[in-house]
Amino acid sequence: MSKQQLDLNRRSLLKAITIGGTASVAIAATGMNIANATEKSASTSRTKGYQETTHIRNYYDSLRG
Repeated sequence: MSKQQLDLNRRSLLKAITIGGTASVAIAATGMNIANATEKSASTSRTKGYQETTHIRNYYDSLRG
């Protein structure tokens, strides 16, 4: 094989490793968020009526300012 072909193979390998690592981190992070969202939605479905949370209060405060 020529030196140029070896460099191309090496570059392809490094790209694949980088993309694979990034994808696995993204999948892991997304899986954690989905699990947390599912848990939160299950707990909020038990309560009825308007719930003013700190997040909502912060949003209202930002509208006033």
